Amino acid sequence: MSLGTARSDGPEVEIGAPDRQRGTGLARVSRAGGIASHCLAWLTVSRTRLRIVKDLLSKPPVLICLFGDKYCFDVYRSFKAPHPKFPFVGRKSFGVALRDLDGPFETLFSSPRFVYFRRKVRRAEKLGYRVERIDPRCRIEQVMDIHVSTGIRQNRAIRPDYLDRASVATYLSSPGPWYGVLDPEGALRAYCHLPVIGDCCFYSRILGDAKRLDDGIMYLLIHATVGAMHRHRSAHGYPRWVMYDMFLGGLGGLRNFKTRSGFVPERVTWIWERRRVDS
Repeated sequence: MSLGTARSDGPEVEIGAPDRQRGTGLARVSRAGGIASHCLAWLTVSRTRLRIVKDLLSKPPVLICLFGDKYCFDVYRSFKAPHPKFPFVGRKSFGVALRDLDGPFETLFSSPRFVYFRRKVRRAEKLGYRVERIDPRCRIEQVMDIHVSTGIRQNRAIRPDYLDRASVATYLSSPGPWYGVLDPEGALRAYCHLPVIGDCCFYSRILGDAKRLDDGIMYLLIHATVGAMHRHRSAHGYPRWVMYDMFLGGLGGLRNFKTRSGFVPERVTWIWERRRVDS
């Protein structure tokens, strides 16, 4: 049978090649299935974000006073700056991931909703990991190793400045405190930069070795640093709040991690207060 083409209302179909038609059909079904799954994922994310927005609009804003040196004031100004996509709100004001340090530390992770969190912390501890305050400038090679442990974070290529040694060295000179997760041999496997900027501290940068995440290292890091900030508050009277960036921008996996770690989305009104702080 000779080959030809017949046109219907749809795309061209080759006559006399049933196997090829079936393969093309399967490919189209596969592509359609992929598109459908992406759409479903997008709708799920959108519904989650809409639910967060609805909840936020029903809550009063949290007032947080920031104070300190020029670094703290620069952070305050960046938080108050207009959002790049929604200029009618502050950059870090709607959907901020916050954790309240009020109350005894032993109660902060004791409720039933932290069962998974506590299990991951115990796993990391059993594997010999520990958290210490670090000087990251002395560990730049290990910091770079963490950065290159995966080329993709949050479904995006890692930013070029994370891979440029000079840029990383400059950032590692930022005022601390800095904390690291060390393995049994003392190698750095995760780290965070957690500056105190008044009545709030925030994870300015927090990263872990992608190959070690299943060991629970990030849960251990959160547990230890929340404890460190709780002790700081007991000694100095601040900070009350720990901030882990925003809820609305991250993917589902990161939002789940924040939720499991006790962070909740809040509206925040940032206030600058002139106050002397301990050096």
